[in-house]
Amino acid sequence: MRRTPLAAAAASAAAVFALAPPASATPAFPGGGSGVPDSAPVTLTLTLAADPSAVSAAATAVSSPGSPTFGQHLNRSQIRDRYGADPSQVARVTGWASKAGFRVLGLDDTRSRLTIGGNARQARAAFGVQLRDSSVAGVRVRTTATAPRIPTTVRGDVRAVSGLSQQVARPLIARPAAVPNADGQYCSAYWAQYNKASVPQQYPTGRQSNVLCGYTGPQLRAMYGLGTNDRGQNQTVVVVGAYTSPTVLADANATFARNGVPALPADRLTVKQYNLPGGASGCDRDAWTAEQALDVQTVHTLAPDARIVYVAAPDCTQLEEAVAAVIADPSVDATIISASWGIVGEPNDSAYLTATNTILARAALLGIGFYAGSGDYGDNSNLEGANGPTAMFPASSPWATAVGGTSTGLGGSNQIVVQTGWESAANVLSGGTWKRLNPPLAGGAGGGPSHFFDKPSWQANLAGTKRTVPDVSALADPYTGFYVGYTVGGQYRAGPIGGTSLATPIIASLTAVAQARTGGTAVVGLAAPVLYAKTAAGRPIVTDVTHTAAGIWTPATAAGQPSGDYLLDLDAGVQSLKTGPGYDPVTGLGAPGPSYLTDLVS
Repeated sequence: MRRTPLAAAAASAAAVFALAPPASATPAFPGGGSGVPDSAPVTLTLTLAADPSAVSAAATAVSSPGSPTFGQHLNRSQIRDRYGADPSQVARVTGWASKAGFRVLGLDDTRSRLTIGGNARQARAAFGVQLRDSSVAGVRVRTTATAPRIPTTVRGDVRAVSGLSQQVARPLIARPAAVPNADGQYCSAYWAQYNKASVPQQYPTGRQSNVLCGYTGPQLRAMYGLGTNDRGQNQTVVVVGAYTSPTVLADANATFARNGVPALPADRLTVKQYNLPGGASGCDRDAWTAEQALDVQTVHTLAPDARIVYVAAPDCTQLEEAVAAVIADPSVDATIISASWGIVGEPNDSAYLTATNTILARAALLGIGFYAGSGDYGDNSNLEGANGPTAMFPASSPWATAVGGTSTGLGGSNQIVVQTGWESAANVLSGGTWKRLNPPLAGGAGGGPSHFFDKPSWQANLAGTKRTVPDVSALADPYTGFYVGYTVGGQYRAGPIGGTSLATPIIASLTAVAQARTGGTAVVGLAAPVLYAKTAAGRPIVTDVTHTAAGIWTPATAAGQPSGDYLLDLDAGVQSLKTGPGYDPVTGLGAPGPSYLTDLVS
């Protein structure tokens, strides 16, 4: 029997929220650590019970072309009334929390998240967990080894308790190890403008280039076919990151003056901070400063008339809470959220995953497209503590449009002459020949199947049974990166930056331009199902990215290397990821093509 789109959505609903951990995942305290003092403050979020199958089916249907309700997004009041917790449930949970000694800090506007505050002793007693002060990626966080036990009196009212374990998000920026500009060694303003002739030519003429200096604004706009009138009028792009730089606007305009981009007016950039718990030590503030600069400068370059709202989480453990605050905030009139950060290895924390997916499913119902970078470490198998290839969250969420990466070389006339997946392998010149370094990966977009989430209905034509990352891709290779400037420690610095932190705001900005082309009358919402539907119908709006053999000369490929002659083999396939015809786990369905701006919202 043929299933209707709505029936298919309902059938896939439970799979989208399925959170059974993989057999290889075993609870552990990362980095050891010690107990959290009883008096230590703890802020928790209780995700209140709603039928996950109903929410998932509705979010899938409203996002899927061919569904009777496609494009019929809800407002916050409708989501609250249809899918929020019943007032009696809220009353039971708040009553229980107060009796357990917690302060009730607030209920969000979708009536799905209740925030409570207390201390570690109360959290241990209420949820039956040990709390450990641990180090994760150099950040001091609170962790637990076991899932919280929801008390019997509210077990039917609470779906998840998050905040007991804190998850560390990384900004997905990547920078070249070195950019030459003297002594006869120069970076290239465009692909193969300079190509060091004294080293062995591994590739044919036109396929080997010196590292690029960083694309200008006009070059980046030309890469994606933007015309003079493509300015993202009447659109708002929300960027979520950690911390905020006091010089973000001045840095942007200083860089734009060099980069051929009109200045960003002060009234077009808003920095918003919510009252969230913070204070985690060890987060890389300098990296987050570069991340903010990259995001703001990319969005303004591609959508110069769009309003940018930068939402600053108080540290690198509160990113999902910042996203939740945006989605519940009726004062933020936005349909696009760009998230250029991720948690490596999909955390084995079902409460956190459930809570975050609940947030993002409601974003899809609201018509908000959530774009997340797929990562900068390839399949993540080389990272410390990795247990084989893994995807990155939140890109692996079925409610995110996951953005992978390309290495893209523009010629002197701003035409694409090289484009392939970003999966670079490093070589050093030794004895007159190129020798592969170990480990070989010098940076690459993330991808592959999720450990946790079953395949959503819109990926039905892909192999496997799990959600697969990414969905779409854009420029990410830092050696063919975008020129960005920012201030750290009182010093302004500028140069090429990449990573899927670049690809993500590119796709988000192109979505803003596509929506603006409709006169602001339509929104795409969750973009991934639209991309797959158009591809399946033989009307793809992305260009399939296939493997191209090419290389980049650079004086270094990693920090601390002695300066010398190094060659990056593009899309080398030294891990489990490589670009190929059709869908692939590096570039997804492909990169935005000529019809992306006209047919994404149609």
